[in-house]
Amino acid sequence: GQVDLKTKQTAESYFETGYISEHADDPIYPVFGLTYRQCNDQKLGTGLDLQGGMSVTLEISIEDLVLNKAGNSPKPAFRKPYEEALAAFGAGESDDFIGLFQDAYNKSEYKNDPMTFFNVGDKDHFSLEDSNPKMIATLRKLAIEAINNTEKIIETRINRFGVSQPSIQKQPISGRLHIELPGAKDKERVRKLLQSRAELGFWLGYNGSLNDPLFQLNESLKGIESTETEELDMAEVSDVVDSISAAVDFDSTVVASVLDSNIIDSAAAALEGLDLDEDIAEDTTAADLNQPTLFTGPLFDLLDVGQGIQGPYLGFANANDTAKINLILNGELAGGILPLDVVFRWSNSNADGKGHTLYALQLPENKEEFITGDDISEASQDYDQQAKEVVVNVQMNGEGALKWKNITTNNVGRMTAIVLDNQVYSAPVINGAIPNGSTRISGDFTIPEAQDLATVLVAGSYDTPAKIVDEAVVGPTLGAANIQAGMWSFIAALILVLLYMVAYYGKAGVVASIALVANIFFLLGALASLGAQLTLPGIAGLVLTLGMSVDANVLIFERIREELREGKSVKLAIIDGYKHAYSAIIDANITSLLTAVVLAYFGTGPIQGFATTLIVGIFTSLFTSILVTRLIFSYMTDKNKDVSFSRSFSENLFVNSNIDFVGRRKKFYLVSIVIVLVSIVSLFTVGLDKGVEFTGGRVYRVEFNGTVPVQDNIAESVEKFSTEAGSTIRPEVKTVNNAFTIEFTTKYLYTDVSKDATKKVDSVMNLGFVDAGYVSKADAGSDVANTYVVIEQRSVNAQISDELILGSFMAIIFSLIVIFAYIAFRFNKMTFGIGALIAMFHDVLVVLGLFSLLYNIMPFSMQIDQAFIAAILTVVGYSINDTVVVFDRIREYVTLHKREEQNLVINKALNSTLSRTLNTSLTTFLVLLVIFIFGGESIRGFSFALMIGVVVGTYSSIYIATPAVIDLTKEGDLMPIKKEEN
Repeated sequence: GQVDLKTKQTAESYFETGYISEHADDPIYPVFGLTYRQCNDQKLGTGLDLQGGMSVTLEISIEDLVLNKAGNSPKPAFRKPYEEALAAFGAGESDDFIGLFQDAYNKSEYKNDPMTFFNVGDKDHFSLEDSNPKMIATLRKLAIEAINNTEKIIETRINRFGVSQPSIQKQPISGRLHIELPGAKDKERVRKLLQSRAELGFWLGYNGSLNDPLFQLNESLKGIESTETEELDMAEVSDVVDSISAAVDFDSTVVASVLDSNIIDSAAAALEGLDLDEDIAEDTTAADLNQPTLFTGPLFDLLDVGQGIQGPYLGFANANDTAKINLILNGELAGGILPLDVVFRWSNSNADGKGHTLYALQLPENKEEFITGDDISEASQDYDQQAKEVVVNVQMNGEGALKWKNITTNNVGRMTAIVLDNQVYSAPVINGAIPNGSTRISGDFTIPEAQDLATVLVAGSYDTPAKIVDEAVVGPTLGAANIQAGMWSFIAALILVLLYMVAYYGKAGVVASIALVANIFFLLGALASLGAQLTLPGIAGLVLTLGMSVDANVLIFERIREELREGKSVKLAIIDGYKHAYSAIIDANITSLLTAVVLAYFGTGPIQGFATTLIVGIFTSLFTSILVTRLIFSYMTDKNKDVSFSRSFSENLFVNSNIDFVGRRKKFYLVSIVIVLVSIVSLFTVGLDKGVEFTGGRVYRVEFNGTVPVQDNIAESVEKFSTEAGSTIRPEVKTVNNAFTIEFTTKYLYTDVSKDATKKVDSVMNLGFVDAGYVSKADAGSDVANTYVVIEQRSVNAQISDELILGSFMAIIFSLIVIFAYIAFRFNKMTFGIGALIAMFHDVLVVLGLFSLLYNIMPFSMQIDQAFIAAILTVVGYSINDTVVVFDRIREYVTLHKREEQNLVINKALNSTLSRTLNTSLTTFLVLLVIFIFGGESIRGFSFALMIGVVVGTYSSIYIATPAVIDLTKEGDLMPIKKEEN
């Protein structure tokens, strides 16, 4: 029969991954002794936006760590400050939960009491003799250890996942983990793999009888008559945990796992009118249980026990009913009826369509004999030929093998349940002693599920839960389109720059072109050796580097032309031209480097790729434009070859320029003030088109095949299924790039931090598309006309969006301060730093204002996201680059023309840099124009911001920065000769 596309792709992926894993270390180039793994590790990788894949930001749940270390204490001394800290943390007051808890505790009525609950919860790390500050310090230490441990576990998990060049980046401020998985296709599998805590336990089946207790509980529930829904209180749940712990002297943090993690969050929904009471009905004899008609009622209507309860296998229930049953079994009423040494767990899989199996497990008296993930040394996916099923083989270490031997020797004929993250994966009966510490887990697995289970077992469990707070998925089709767009923009920009340099500077332009091509090879080689990944913004950074690397050559060539006009020989003009250009080149590149470093520090993912390319490009550009060109010129002059630095039309261009920039400065002040005021008004009234990164929520970019649906109809279809707290969430819908691609932005469940939140929203979006008459391309047959495919999606937690806004703001402010400090130091005058700072603020406000004014007009996306922040910082870097060159020439001219009037000297300096300023600005603008045209929809807004920045930066370096220095300085104070005369 036909094999569906999804199954075929899964099988192909499995065998491809297996073959590569088996032969990765075989030599493929015997002469060089290189293996596939070595070649793959050394190649220049591509990021998510170029090959598709998934990136997530994982946050370690420090609030759960604090709760666990306190033993889930019900004491008001812990509960009250904990709840206050939780509320403040959720409101985004701070990302330091431990600090919030400490502040709340110190403000509470218990501030003078010792935090003894930590000693109760974790005697290994907390002592009754510890002071409160010491306990808080211990908590912080444990939190850091949890983050570091999670990073190691994640690294092990993703290295076994089979994707190419995965990366983990610990964010320096928040301590979160940013993970990129290029090529990852199954997003749900990735989510499960990364968020699974991997708490493993080998539990014995309950040895006592639960017939009477469960029947008695059911009869008690029958007698309850109430129309109100009673909410399960967190403290009541904790009382159950603590009572069980006290009864059997077992760690309460282990017992706490009795409770399903979703009970508290969904208590009201789970009850559905069911009211729990403390009244207990009269005892019913076991003989009555033989009557099938009695297996009805609040509990048995949900839990199918068949003809009766048999040992630890209690019955079956639908997935939707498991939370309700959990609530009953862990409620206060059940606490007075059920034995204290029983634990209930559900099966991971649906048993032959009957539902999930409920198991009764024995709470061990001695936790030292309890087998956990720490006792596992190896796990691997396998196939059981006899049972015809996929299984996971587990091998225990020495200590685990000894425990397993004791358990299997002393409990022959008894069921043992293998429980991972509170779900029973396998429940075999012990047939005899197992001395070698090996066992097998079965559970109706698919091959990927078994691989992932083996991966998390070997990698180990997290110290505290991890949750995805930021997620981006890029489909492979979009990646291929981005590669094509990026390559076209790169080739077109390279050709354009080469032609321009040759056309304007003659043979010197040919030399610059050779250096430019060499720069590309050096840059790509350096990125590959650093293990960097090339992203679409990275290609933009590569193309931008072409434009900016020309800047150094233009500076050198213009200085050489000045030396030639003074009558010097070509050889001497080249020597002096290089010497006089060094200062401006070094200053301009250092300021650009400073902004790129700030961007690399604050940015993640593609933005960091852009920053990395820019940083490396600055160094390779300096090397090629100074050293390579100098070597070529030296060779040419030594061989008496003709060297020209201009064409006939460009030889005397701008030479006699005498524009009164200083005298007209007030007119341009007025122009700038008007533009800035309009920008500010627009920012406060119209606002900006903030992307999902800065608003929180989820955005889906969907490509439709067939008749494009009316946007309102699609929005209405999705809206039907987007209900939250009694209100309906309407998505924002707009076409992007072309008429067949639509972008959906929704805030449905965007504050929900549960593991399944994104999955729920995905389901709602898919239901909406189906309701509108479209079928997923992956599930559609060849005869289906109207299909859709999600080519890109992004989800951002509300708290993360607030932090991204703050981080972006801090990045811009920090870069401005750093550059101000450098300029003030380098030019020995505070006024130069202030002038540069005013110009940079001016440029940032103008770019923001134009984006505010135009985002409803332009036919492309002008959303404010991290890429836009990268553009702003690049604009700042470019603007200061231009300003530094002007300042450097002013500093030189005031030394050469000591006795002339200050404003006249500054005018001469500005006019002398005009050729360089216009040449570099024009080449950079043309390069950005090429990116804008050919670079693709994904970075069109990014390149547009840079284009505006180049124009505004060139203007501000002449008409804002320099005039500001003049007006902030006393008349003649810049002229050294006048200081000496005074």
